[in-house]
This record gives sequence, structure tokens and C-alpha cells, in this order.
Amino acid sequence: MDSKRGSKRRKSTNRKGQGSKGEIHLPVEIIADILCRLSIESILTCRVVCKTWRNVTRDSCFINKLGNSLYQPPRLILKPLMENISDDAPRHLILLDIEERKTRRIPFDRMLADLEIMCSCDGLLCIASSRTLNPVIIYNPITREQFNVAKIAFERLLYLIMRLVLALIPQPKSTKFSEHTLPLLLRVKSIILTSFLLEKDQWRKLTEPGNMVKRDVYGVVSWGGALYWRIVKGPFIVIVQFNLSDEKFRMFNFPDYFPRNRFSLGLIDVGGSLTLVQNANNVVELWKLTENKVNDLSLSLQDTHNMHVRWGGGLFCEFVCQMNQKSYLVQVGLRNCQRQQQEHLTLYFPETSQYSTLEILGLPKSFMPIWLKPNLMSLT
Repeated sequence: MDSKRGSKRRKSTNRKGQGSKGEIHLPVEIIADILCRLSIESILTCRVVCKTWRNVTRDSCFINKLGNSLYQPPRLILKPLMENISDDAPRHLILLDIEERKTRRIPFDRMLADLEIMCSCDGLLCIASSRTLNPVIIYNPITREQFNVAKIAFERLLYLIMRLVLALIPQPKSTKFSEHTLPLLLRVKSIILTSFLLEKDQWRKLTEPGNMVKRDVYGVVSWGGALYWRIVKGPFIVIVQFNLSDEKFRMFNFPDYFPRNRFSLGLIDVGGSLTLVQNANNVVELWKLTENKVNDLSLSLQDTHNMHVRWGGGLFCEFVCQMNQKSYLVQVGLRNCQRQQQEHLTLYFPETSQYSTLEILGLPKSFMPIWLKPNLMSLT
């Protein structure tokens, strides 16, 4: 009899023990800390696992923590060029995981696909027409939420401005950014630069000296509270700055010692410094850009590398970013006589003069790369 009771007690104890093991509850703070260490793809998957995880990832504190997390490095988004896509094909962006050699397709509204991606900031894309001020779409490619800036109210836009300014200007306390205007549009080839005038709820066009933003442009870089881009001026390539705090344009005159007759291969971050990549024949030169107290631009040659490739003509190259101290990510393309392009993402190792093409399934034949730090910020 006693043995049966003991057996029942042991079974009851075992059942209770098993039940307690299945009902372990972690504090929300620990769950948030764990989720912040995952990739953005894994976080999106966790959202559908249970209600608790979904609520954690939608909480504003978690979203802010994720934006500042060192476990969420900037990622590359590719926009396939439209001339390589049939009219009835579905539109999409491609989120690229370079380390894992994986891609994730992000469905893209057909109307948005016909517009231009002007720039990225704080995990958001600014998408607009190259000819008109409407529409201007702010789009989060991770959550796929969007809204038209030209239609939103004053209070909603002011909130977005604060997010954009904090991302563009690392030290907002030391700047004099006007809360009344927001520079928004930057076109890649024939720039249209505009501001949204908050007090009157209307758009206005910024006037620039010397028609400097309507030349052929290679790209826009946000750096230290200003926007930089390269333009063609005659046979030379020069750099233009638009300061976000005083809304002034500056075209920098390069020093006499600077070799002007070079191919420009990019304006990128190298070791925490804004760097101009120039190419002459087979040699690539890395020029560090710094601005002194009187707003003059100085350039210092940091390094030179022999790429063993003569760029130009049908063979072109653009430096996308520095991957680490030993390699750069470059976009290499070949254009045939019918002006059809075939492009690849390639790792370039300057110390060994070696190239390694990234073999990743799902890459389009031709694309526009955009650096973006994934963000779960809600736009609704």
C-alpha cells in the first residue's frame, strides 16, 4: 500500500516538474536583449512565433535599442534596374547578407519601383520622382510601411524630421539645424533638391549657385551633418557639399597638387574618414577628406594600390564600402556594344591584389546598391 502511495507521489512530482520546465518565463528585458542580437531576418521570424515576442519587437524601446545595437551593422539593399525587368514581372528589392551569402526579396509596389531612390537615412528610403515634387515617399523596406510626405500633417512630419536629423547629424547639440525646413530630395543623375516648409505646409525649391546639382552625379553621401556628392565639371570631377545646418552649398577647389584627370571610383567611409577613391590606369588612390575651421577642404593621400585592371570603356568599377582592414566591396560591371550591363559584387584585397566574386543566388544582372541599417520603425 505504502509503495503504491510512494509511486503515486513520485509520478505526481514528476508531472509537476515537467510542467514547471515547460513554463519558464524570462523577463521582457532579457527577451529584448536576446532578440537584439539576432539578424533582422530572424527578428521578423520571431514576430510570428508568439504574441509576447511580437509585442516585444513592436515596442518603441526595443526599436530604439535595435537601432543602436552593434549587432545590427549596415546592410546592402539592391534595387534591380528596370530596363532588365519585363513589364509584367513582380517588382522587389533585395536585402543582402554578405557574410551568409544569402538574399531576401522584399516585395516592392509597382508605383514605387517606377520612382527613384534618392537616399537612405535611419533605415528608411526616400523615394520620389525625378521631375516633380509629388509624390515623395518615405519607405521602410523591412516593415514595408510607407507614407507620402507631401500629404501628411505638420505634427507627423516633425516627428520624422527629428528621426532623420538625429541620423544625419551625429552631434545635434553642436549644430544650428532649422526646425522649419527639411532637405529631402537628392537625385542620382540630375539632382532636384527641395525642402518642406513646415510653417506654411508647402514645398519650396532650394536654389544652388552655379547650377552645381544639375550635372552628372555619381552618388550622395551623408557625412558629419552635410551631404556630399561628386559632379563632372568639364574633364574633371569635383566635390560639392550641402550643409544641413545652414543650408548652404559649397564647391571645393582641389589643391594644385591633386591629380584631377582621374576616374572617380567612389566616395566612401574608410577607417572612420570620408575618403575619395580615384583611379589612374591600374592604380587606385585613397584620398582622405577633412574640413578645417574656415570650411576649406583638405585632401591627404592615405594609400595607393595596384588593381592590375585598366578601368574604363565597357569595364567599370565602383567602390561600395570598406568591409574590413583587408578588403573592399566593389561593384564591377561589363557593358557591351548594345549597352547591356552585367554586374557583380566582388571583394577586392589590396594587399594581395586579389579579387573574389561573391557567388550569391538571386542577384539581378544590373542593380543600384544602397547602404541601409535595418530598422523596425513604424510609419503608421
